[in-house]
Amino acid sequence: MVINKAFLIISLLAPLCNPAFAEKSGDSFNSVSDVHWEEIELQFEGICICPRPPPVFYEEGEIWSYWGPFLVIDTVSEAFYSPYQGKSIGSSAIDELGGKNKSSDTVDIANESTFAQAHGWLFPMMELFCDRNDYGMWMSEYDSMWQDDELSALIHPEVSLFANKAMQLACMTDAASTNLGWPLDLMPWCIGSGGSAYPMTGHVDNDNIVQANNTAAARLIYKLCRLMMICDPADNLCGCNYTPVWIKSHYKMHVVRPADRSPAYPVGVSAKFYDSGLNPPYQGEKGSNDEFLWVVYRKTRCCTCCE
Repeated sequence: MVINKAFLIISLLAPLCNPAFAEKSGDSFNSVSDVHWEEIELQFEGICICPRPPPVFYEEGEIWSYWGPFLVIDTVSEAFYSPYQGKSIGSSAIDELGGKNKSSDTVDIANESTFAQAHGWLFPMMELFCDRNDYGMWMSEYDSMWQDDELSALIHPEVSLFANKAMQLACMTDAASTNLGWPLDLMPWCIGSGGSAYPMTGHVDNDNIVQANNTAAARLIYKLCRLMMICDPADNLCGCNYTPVWIKSHYKMHVVRPADRSPAYPVGVSAKFYDSGLNPPYQGEKGSNDEFLWVVYRKTRCCTCCE
């Protein structure tokens, strides 16, 4: 009888001791400590002239360039959990909205994959220095195209051009160049060591959870470019152009949850450069495991005369 009681107590307590049943939490985003200010690299480049409406016609200004922190991205295995806020911001009874990290054996090697939900949060760091035309936020839980590879082709029908071995093998060149610090903009379908930029979903054919989440974050950047929710202020001194085909060398990022790592790298750089300690058994230095937060820096060149 005593043994049965002890067994009952252990059975009731076991789920509470299991990290999988614990509520995830972490430090919310702090723009002072989580932004690496040395990444900004503010530089004066000279004098510029921009066209203006009549009767002014043109205006002179100064050219300034920098890497502006403008976006943070959650990539998470638990639907509606946000490392940006350090807590869950909703709930879902649909288990399929959750992410996964599926490592397969040699029999099922083709099915190695990771799935992550993604959230994009704009923040107004340095917004008044140069004009930008970004708007909105993004939560992939409400985006059916993020869940379905075939449905996502609605916004990138060109994927059929790259769904072959030759084009995917070409990504090896981009991976080598990206890891040397030079992403190849002529190959927008590649994300360096992360593999293919298509489909623009949370399904990544990689069971390295850090690399896969980096790829998911990069795909969200590309998707926001494709939907013209973010613009590229390095493409036009006198404005901020929308680039449905992204110029990926204009973006770099570093991870700040579950732990802070520096420096910021080009999108698609190998996770081997920064992944130490980023996949802990449960709780990281600043947040729960499998839940990542990326700070995205965007190259900016602008004529300061322009509004």
